[in-house]
Amino acid sequence: MFCRFFILLSILIWPAVTAHAAVQQATTITGYSINGLSGELEENVALYLAQLKGEVPSRQLQRYASAQVKASMRALGYYHSEVELSLERSEGKAQVIANITPGKATRIARLDYQFSGPGEDDQQLKTVLDSLPLQQGQVVHHGQYDSAKSAIDRQLLELGYFDAKWQQSKLAINRSQHSAEVVLHVQTGPRYDYGPINISSDTPASNYIYSLAHFKTGQPYRATKVSEFNLALSQTPYFSSVRVYADIPARTNGEVPIRVEVLHKPQDSFEVGGGYSTDLGPKARFKWSRPWITEDGHYLESNLNISKRQQDISFAYTVPVDDPNDDIWRFSLGYKLEDNVDTDIFSKTLTGLVQRQWKVGEDWIRTAFLRREYEEFRIGEQHQRTKMLLPGVSFARKQSKGGTTPFWGEQWLISTEVGTEHLASTTDIVRVQLQYAWLNTYWQRHMFFTRVNLGAIYVDDINDVPVSMRFFAGGDQSIRGYKYESISPERNGYNIGGKYLATGTLEYNYQFAENWRAALFVDAGTATNDFSESWSVGTGFGVRYLTPVGPIRIDHAWALSTPNNTTRLSITVGPEL
Repeated sequence: MFCRFFILLSILIWPAVTAHAAVQQATTITGYSINGLSGELEENVALYLAQLKGEVPSRQLQRYASAQVKASMRALGYYHSEVELSLERSEGKAQVIANITPGKATRIARLDYQFSGPGEDDQQLKTVLDSLPLQQGQVVHHGQYDSAKSAIDRQLLELGYFDAKWQQSKLAINRSQHSAEVVLHVQTGPRYDYGPINISSDTPASNYIYSLAHFKTGQPYRATKVSEFNLALSQTPYFSSVRVYADIPARTNGEVPIRVEVLHKPQDSFEVGGGYSTDLGPKARFKWSRPWITEDGHYLESNLNISKRQQDISFAYTVPVDDPNDDIWRFSLGYKLEDNVDTDIFSKTLTGLVQRQWKVGEDWIRTAFLRREYEEFRIGEQHQRTKMLLPGVSFARKQSKGGTTPFWGEQWLISTEVGTEHLASTTDIVRVQLQYAWLNTYWQRHMFFTRVNLGAIYVDDINDVPVSMRFFAGGDQSIRGYKYESISPERNGYNIGGKYLATGTLEYNYQFAENWRAALFVDAGTATNDFSESWSVGTGFGVRYLTPVGPIRIDHAWALSTPNNTTRLSITVGPEL
């Protein structure tokens, strides 16, 4: 009888049990809500609660989540928080509701920093203490404590204290007093000097390797000097791979040897590239180089650039003097064809160039040059030939951060060149030009960019000047909204180029997604002989898609100075600088 009753009862309750189990199995956590917090506290708790998504609710999970939330509060200095977690269920989904009372904050009552040993009086070492994120009276922040320790470790390695040891490093919390004490004591050990430079393999470039090291054996070690050495070697034309580092395990007698590992480029190197701009159309680039011709490091390269409107080829032979990056002689020969169907200008230019380039001052590159140029050109139906012998000098500097998508940068180019009829030139001429560009990013998303281009030609008659030396404005890199080189003085309906150039750009970019920016801009300027014409103004908007080779920039601009405010789409690829 009892057995029959038990079987009947099991049959009746089994569907309810299995239904309840199915509901429990189907219910998963899909989101969370945090009450009682804001700012960094809320963000830190959210990092923990986000890990619960997709989990099946249980008492064990609730206890674990509550402990993790309290740990996240302690990490930001709140050791007396009250946490209440609950679930809101609906149609197989669960929402975690976190009601949190942070309690009284724990603050730093005492900071105890101490260097002992040979480096205790090293002022370069002590400067790191002024930059530490910890301050007396501020709320405890475990991340800032870890950052302070890491900053001290980095400074010790930067200055060559390779035997340094932590005597004490603790963040002591007094819960009853809501206070904390930070203790960071370091035994520095000796500061090492630079040892010998050891090159890992035989290389004909050993003399240049040694010459690019801006330190000497026996000088106090600085890690930044080693990094600069590595960068300088990487920028030479000789190596496909460079690694420079302090061989810390081999340190001895107060010196640390510097290890250099290089892999030479092949005897002949080839590069192929391409791009697109509205001014020139599709572009292709081919480069051949022979990076090591003589024992003195001479190298040869050739470049071929092909686009719809321009084609050019050049050969350059480079002779290093002391620094193969910045101290060189260069001898080059080039030929260029340009056919601008919009302005009906066609030119052929043969150029021979001798350059002496070296570094001066604060990252400025000075180049003295002598250029011999033969040019044949046509403007409309008028044909002309010129020959010029132009000595000149230029100063250039480029600084940027962020690689091919810079977030900060500045670029200068100042040049002047002269020619005279008494020395193998068609006309007496002085030509000067200044180009400047700057960009900076604020609050991570807001980028501002400006560009200025000024030029002047001092000559009696602009018609005697080669068309390649005259000034034109308009195009993707000048005044958007206008065709390429369509702004200049005219004669018989044709643009002939001007004596003076003045253009400027103001642009704002907003990064609205990881790889996307929106842009607003205004360009203005003129190419003129006497500034009697009105300035041309272009304005518009665009988008930038950030790629490993630089932004793809698509702009739509209005030419405000034309009768009908014509519009023009421009597309360019590459960084702003």
